[in-house]
Amino acid sequence: MKTPAEFSINHPVILSMLLIVLFFFGAFSLQNQNIEFMAPINLPSVIVYTVYPGASAQDVEQDVTKILENNFVTLPNYKSMSSQSTDSLSWITVTYQDDCDPYDQLEEIRYRISTLLDELPESISGQPQALVGGASMLPSIVFSVDAGEDVGRTTDYIENTLRPKINQVPSVAEVQISGGKNLHVNVRLRADDLQSKGIPALQVYQLLQNSNSTLPLGNAIYQGKSIGMRYEGSLDSLEDLRNLTVGADDRGTIVRLEDVADVTLSYPPEKSREEANGRSLILVSVTNRSDGNIVKINTAIKKILEKESKATNGAVKFNMILDYSRTTMASLSTVVRSGISGIIMSMLIIFLFLMDARATLIIGLSVPLSLLFTFLGMQISGISINLMSLSGLVAALGMIVDSSIVMIEEVYRYYIPKTLDVNQSIIRGSREVTMSIIASALTTIVVFFPIAFLNGLVGMILKPIAITLIYALAGSLVVAVVFVPYFMKLFMTPVPKIQKENFVQRGIKWLENKYKEMLSWCISNRGTVIVFSVALLFVTLAVSSSLGMSFLPSTDNNDFYMTLEFPKGYTLSRTTEKARLAEKVLRDTVPEIENLVNSIGNGGGFGAGEAQSNKTNFHIVLVPVSERKRSVQQIIPLVQKAVEDSIPDVSVTMENGGFDKLLGYASGGGGYGLTLVCEDMDKLFADAERIKAELDKDPTVLSSQLDTSFDTDNVTIETVQDYMASQGIASTEAGFTSFILFNGTDCGKLSVNGERYNVHIESDLCGMSMTPDVLSNIQVKSLSGELVDFSNISDFSIKRTLSAINHSERAKTITISAKLISEDTTPVTRHINEYLEKNPLSEGVESKAGGIGELIGGTLPSMMRALVIAFFLVYTVMVIQFERFRQPLIILLGIPFCAIGVVLGLLAFGSTLSLVSLLGIISLGGIVVNNGIILVDYMNQQRALNKEGFSAKSFSRLVSESSATRVRPILMTTLTTMLGVVPMAFAKGEGAELYAPLGQAIAGGLFTSTLITLVLIPVLYYSTELKRMKKNNLLKNDGEENA
Repeated sequence: MKTPAEFSINHPVILSMLLIVLFFFGAFSLQNQNIEFMAPINLPSVIVYTVYPGASAQDVEQDVTKILENNFVTLPNYKSMSSQSTDSLSWITVTYQDDCDPYDQLEEIRYRISTLLDELPESISGQPQALVGGASMLPSIVFSVDAGEDVGRTTDYIENTLRPKINQVPSVAEVQISGGKNLHVNVRLRADDLQSKGIPALQVYQLLQNSNSTLPLGNAIYQGKSIGMRYEGSLDSLEDLRNLTVGADDRGTIVRLEDVADVTLSYPPEKSREEANGRSLILVSVTNRSDGNIVKINTAIKKILEKESKATNGAVKFNMILDYSRTTMASLSTVVRSGISGIIMSMLIIFLFLMDARATLIIGLSVPLSLLFTFLGMQISGISINLMSLSGLVAALGMIVDSSIVMIEEVYRYYIPKTLDVNQSIIRGSREVTMSIIASALTTIVVFFPIAFLNGLVGMILKPIAITLIYALAGSLVVAVVFVPYFMKLFMTPVPKIQKENFVQRGIKWLENKYKEMLSWCISNRGTVIVFSVALLFVTLAVSSSLGMSFLPSTDNNDFYMTLEFPKGYTLSRTTEKARLAEKVLRDTVPEIENLVNSIGNGGGFGAGEAQSNKTNFHIVLVPVSERKRSVQQIIPLVQKAVEDSIPDVSVTMENGGFDKLLGYASGGGGYGLTLVCEDMDKLFADAERIKAELDKDPTVLSSQLDTSFDTDNVTIETVQDYMASQGIASTEAGFTSFILFNGTDCGKLSVNGERYNVHIESDLCGMSMTPDVLSNIQVKSLSGELVDFSNISDFSIKRTLSAINHSERAKTITISAKLISEDTTPVTRHINEYLEKNPLSEGVESKAGGIGELIGGTLPSMMRALVIAFFLVYTVMVIQFERFRQPLIILLGIPFCAIGVVLGLLAFGSTLSLVSLLGIISLGGIVVNNGIILVDYMNQQRALNKEGFSAKSFSRLVSESSATRVRPILMTTLTTMLGVVPMAFAKGEGAELYAPLGQAIAGGLFTSTLITLVLIPVLYYSTELKRMKKNNLLKNDGEENA
């Protein structure tokens, strides 16, 4: 049967044209490749948030969250739902099935919201908003804008000039502004004047809404023409608004708005602020769409900022706070450097083994050709250049030369001794190894197919690696069987040069002889060899329990976050004072700080609703990894301790930035988590408190917290319903009156000098010290028109309530979470499990894993299924190649022994067993069997040449000699694969922690499995085949059967 190699050497023009086509389309694909730090890891989810100003967490839960949840549970493609109800905000996350596009679900969920508006409170701000959730909501670039002391003017410049220009950059999703100020028309009611003139606050609100309106009236016929018609009843100035009639007093005197309120065009009171070095900032955060190229987007934005600064002659200054494109390029550069180092080391090994520059060049050419195939496939599949796909590419660099090595090494066996000419050597050698090359490549490729089809978060993280590896290995197979013979014909001389043996070749010959002797001994003592190998494996598995476990390794991406929470009741000014002290402690503790931003009063959460004056959130950006000696993981605990020691009464929460934050966002926070479920909040809170207290004793815990607390005091105005009904007062009117006076609300827009401003109504009771006497100043109109004091229809009390109410699948939950000193959750999980065994949860309270534990629990079953499927596919390929069932099983027995090297490799580098190292183990399932295939296939070929049959001794000699003959190609392929990933295993720099365990697992596993399988597979092959020959009476009976 003709091989592809014969076609290649007989049709050089076609091959040359194919090379040109490959180069053209491969280079085109590379040029147009999307670049990002990580592929999108967004679960298919939609967030629905509702602002209910002034409402407590309980009110939000009952009046908003439950109503929406009960409807959303019947959504199509629904998978799960969680929610959080806090003061003034309902936040619901609906997660859909893995194969569902959340953008397709937005229309349905928005329609359902519209049908529920009548059931929701009238005083919610606008209507519930639905948006697609995910880690892409986090900014890719953050910068501050300084245009002088006029903050309002600067805000206006950003909103009306800068933001539209940034929005024009392709793939920009959103531009958010924080720290800015916008003018509004403030109507501040004077409670005493309202009472003295008998004007209810609700009446003023209704008049403001109804007296400032424009309406389209359809079309009218005018002078025989159909023209548009509209009603204009809007106010045109502040003076018009002040002169608005709002009622009359007891004597019938007209009361205008200015008689009971102060009307000003002013800035709203400051509820939060952005600071650095004690100076207020306006921050601009830009998020990009999931299909955006972060490098191109951020470069375009920086060009816009540069032009704006020049256009204003430096009057507007921009300071870059965070640029993730820089981190992305630094991370990718680290991977590329690892890859280049691996290629150099692999080429050096090849040259030392072959001592032939032409052969080394030919194998070296297989690398760029395989990469061109890979980039072409990535472009077709929509795989971007990111940290994970490049990691897969680097891991493949050592493997993609293996097939070419086997091909050229076999051809050289006939070419170097001048047994055959060039063409005959290529044809003879390719015929002998093409099938084994195809089988070896396919066994490596098929192990990644189950990973490529994984869904959920695991699939999003590992799929780029798996698909990249598939393309790279498939490309290397084509190169080895098609293009390498073409290059050999092109570069090899008709007569080989006489080569002197170098020290490597002499060493290999010596090794082959010693290996042959050792293998003969092992065959004679095969029982001892098998028992020793199995015992070594069991010892390794026992040692593996000392490995830590994590979902993914923690990375150093040059930034981290610190949230400070002070006791309830802290004002913004007091929190600001403490935050500035914390900033000083930060700068003294961490000289590596490059930039720092402090968001005071918002806690740092997206869509946080009402400002939280007792919280502040720091975002700290460090200098690059190469410019500092300490990692971010070392800095974080030092900062926490320094701040806690310097500032009393503060709760400190630390969080790593970069990929850890992305993962935390996707997984609900990361770290350790335990979720308690029960409808009895008292039981829930009591159990959660004692578990938190136990967590705080654990030395691996940096900080712990509950996602709710009984530390929120609420002033409760409880109305007397019977008396209100007798007076004809509606509860909603009384409630909304108190809402206007104590909280304030927007009530339309007003045009002033051509600019439209929001109109906000409030009273001088806002922010006033609350006492029962204050209720005497509030009046509501009864059915008869009489004004009734609030003090007559309500009671005043103070109640302590929950700060947040959380639901999971509509059941009440409390989650205890902890930030750890490392990514390994095993010690703290064991600690809490032992504690709960001795101190069980209250009756009716159930628990489930949260945080990283939940991710690990959900990951292991899918990874184990992928592992089983991968090994089955490998077995299937080998059965097809050998047309036997037993021999592939012998080869598969070599796979478990890679665990020895994996465990030793991870322990040596201090790495944990994670998703990435598990991928390394699965990869080894395809790589390790290649050595076995080479051995078994060659032994089968040599047996087929012997027509006279075997005695036990001659069969032992055949196994030993055939195995020794294959030592050189096995060592070459093993060393090139190992050395190709060794630089990855030792990699340092931004994001290196994420992919380094892949190199550590592959290098370690391949090293030990090669050493063991070079002995074990020949021994098992001899034992099983000898037994079969005996059974079939094929063994020569010359007295050597028991050898």
